[in-house]
Amino acid sequence: MIRGHRATWLLAACSATLLNPLIIKAEEEPPIIQNQRALFLTGRYLECKKHNLKVNADRRELATLGKLRIRSMLALGEYEKALKQAEGLYRIHPFSPELNLAVIEALHANGRTEQAQAILHRTIEIEPFGPTPGNSNSSVAFGQLLLQTGLDAKFVLERYFQPAKKADPKGRSAYLAIGQLALSTHDRELAAENFRAGLKLHPNDPEFLLGLEQSQLPLPRNLQKPDLNIQTYLDLALEQNPRFATALLLKAEQLIAKRDFNSARETLKQILQTNPVHSTAWAQLAALALLEEDPSSAQEALKKARQFWPDNPTVSATVGKTLASQYRFAEAIPFLQKASQEDPSSANILFELGSNQLRFGQSDDGWRNVELAHNLDPYNVAAFNLIQLRDKIRDYPILEKDGVRLRMSPEDMAVFGKRALDLAAKSKKTLTEKYQISLSQPVLVEMLPKQEDFAIRTFGLPGGEAFLGVCFGPVITMTSPRGKLGRANWETVLWHEMAHTITLDATRHRIPRWLTEGISVYEERQAKPGWGFGMNAEFRERFLAEEMPAILDIDQSFAGPDIIFGYYHASLVVEFLIENFGLQTMRNILSDLSDGKPLKAILPNRTQPLNQLEKNFRTYAKSQAKGYGPELDWSLLSDEEYQTYRNNPTTWVAQHPKRYSSSMMLASQLIKKQEWNSAQKLLENIIQSAPNNREDNNPYWALSLVYRNSNNTKSERETLIKLVEIDAHHSDAASRLLELSQTLSPAERIKTAQRMLEINPFQETAYRTLFKAAKETQSIQQAQEACTSLLALKPRDSSRLHYELATILLEPNPEQSRREVLKALEQNPRFEIALEFLVNLPPS
Repeated sequence: MIRGHRATWLLAACSATLLNPLIIKAEEEPPIIQNQRALFLTGRYLECKKHNLKVNADRRELATLGKLRIRSMLALGEYEKALKQAEGLYRIHPFSPELNLAVIEALHANGRTEQAQAILHRTIEIEPFGPTPGNSNSSVAFGQLLLQTGLDAKFVLERYFQPAKKADPKGRSAYLAIGQLALSTHDRELAAENFRAGLKLHPNDPEFLLGLEQSQLPLPRNLQKPDLNIQTYLDLALEQNPRFATALLLKAEQLIAKRDFNSARETLKQILQTNPVHSTAWAQLAALALLEEDPSSAQEALKKARQFWPDNPTVSATVGKTLASQYRFAEAIPFLQKASQEDPSSANILFELGSNQLRFGQSDDGWRNVELAHNLDPYNVAAFNLIQLRDKIRDYPILEKDGVRLRMSPEDMAVFGKRALDLAAKSKKTLTEKYQISLSQPVLVEMLPKQEDFAIRTFGLPGGEAFLGVCFGPVITMTSPRGKLGRANWETVLWHEMAHTITLDATRHRIPRWLTEGISVYEERQAKPGWGFGMNAEFRERFLAEEMPAILDIDQSFAGPDIIFGYYHASLVVEFLIENFGLQTMRNILSDLSDGKPLKAILPNRTQPLNQLEKNFRTYAKSQAKGYGPELDWSLLSDEEYQTYRNNPTTWVAQHPKRYSSSMMLASQLIKKQEWNSAQKLLENIIQSAPNNREDNNPYWALSLVYRNSNNTKSERETLIKLVEIDAHHSDAASRLLELSQTLSPAERIKTAQRMLEINPFQETAYRTLFKAAKETQSIQQAQEACTSLLALKPRDSSRLHYELATILLEPNPEQSRREVLKALEQNPRFEIALEFLVNLPPS
């Protein structure tokens, strides 16, 4: 069983609440508590901490107000004052779970971990009375304290959180606690469920808004405020509380993912303006300094991060996680190991360590730590999924060649394992020689049979449908073509990912994402013209209008809907640099990055001043854009134009012969009406104006259909060949070419079959075509490989295929020939020709 976005035990427990709601009239919290919480949640910590606590106040009131006061002091960085306040309140009210949560936070903030543990265990000795309407905080806090002891999460959920939610349906603490527990186990869907419900009861509550952001939900359009730059739940949370440290940390994390380090740094400084000693903010600043090759600033930041709590595991874990997010695994792993030593009971830290070790090729240590994380927290969905996957793939066969290790399912390995290994080894050899580097360790390529398996191996959770492959440096994960038949050319994906291995290793993982992606796409096109992204009408318009980020800011494109444009834009920059400054300059850039130099200093030193470089590239990009269908008008029809077109399509197109969209619409109509001559003329004119057309609505495919229905096989084939040369992912074109190749020369048939197998290595007809053509040309090894792959697909005529393979192996390998004919007879004992062949074999 795979636990995806919803852990089974959490779902079952929550369903009980949904199906059997407890109808109770909830009591409102006292106004003083509502007011103080509002001050805290909106970041008015100074006002919140000034509230004069009455020692003789109601216990519930004292606990909640005391907690808010302590946390306000902590939010302001007044750790010693918070500790003094906590110790005073603890003496008055020593067994309040809600208050003692804050007391323990104050102790930890001051590095008093042993005292915090003592109070934790003392508090949980006395269980509070069950939750009542309007008062669930104590039960929820008790459950949260139990979780800190490592108690089973399912027990805590069912014994404390869910009863509190039932008894106090308008309260906020139970919704928050369940949502946060679900997030900790990577159950984003259930987390979102509870955060949504809590937000409905407590509108604009920044903690629920943050929870929805952490659940990775998009903000509904009706809540977006573009004029205020509010487009996410995180934006809304910070609108409610601009000083919300946890939200600002997440914002910084997102900015770091975009490699917008300057903005991330400014965001972290916002935290420090409120709390100058915020340990996690300083840890993030330390990670940023390490990413920018500033070890002295990193050490200074780490010193401040550990000022009050020298062995704070969150500091080490934050630095490690941040470095790992930028693929700096060699430096991240020691920090994560230190964090695990500082808190051996943390399943989350162990999982972070193990999953990053797996990404960096440290498989044994990685699997061991993921398993330890799973044992510590059986409800961690990501750890559970990885352990399940490990048990599934541990016996998968591995092939090795020239520093490449390939792991695939036995079924896939039998069909195209050798082909995949040969391609991986070829790409490694080609690219290491081109960029003149030696890889520091062997490359592991894991090609998983299902999309779900790939996503779990790569991300820990199902999903990631947009990804075909991911490279972490020495480890490449891919989805087998079996899982995405016809969607992509798997060979170009593998070549692309291997290029990442080269550039990541060459720079010690210090290369900006846009540059490594740009080189990978560029190298795809260098390998074969139909591989990699090329110019299209959308990109053309963007370049002509100069609607693109500056070279050093291309990483911005990889964090949103511009990602496809970002891939091509980056590759065009690489093409421009190599064409204008030479391949050696690109090698030098990679070497400089490895030395820790920033790209903004490298580029002007190796090429020309940045402003001149930017200007020259934009000129180059415009020239490339102008060369794409320069005679055509690529703009879409307006609503008014479309209405005019619909009234008389033929007349409209005659009056606007260069308007691409209307010409293609008319061509489609003509094909439906089977007006082949008119469609042919129109499509040929379009192609003549843009021979390298890469549009999704492509005239080459439409024209091939016209030629097919006109019985013009020669022109159909020529058109399809041009199409697959432009777009090597076009499965239908490759399949049709295979049909048309059967009467051609063996060399043409071999070429056509190979083209099909780039897209679909499970295509039986392609292997039959390849086998037959290779036999005709006496290419024994190629014929043997094709027949072996064909047999792995378990065709109905496998007995005959074994026999045919035996005949071609007779001279070069008599023993193998004997084995093949015996396999033929094993499947069909009355196979007379095979029997005769066996009888006439020379003795072994």
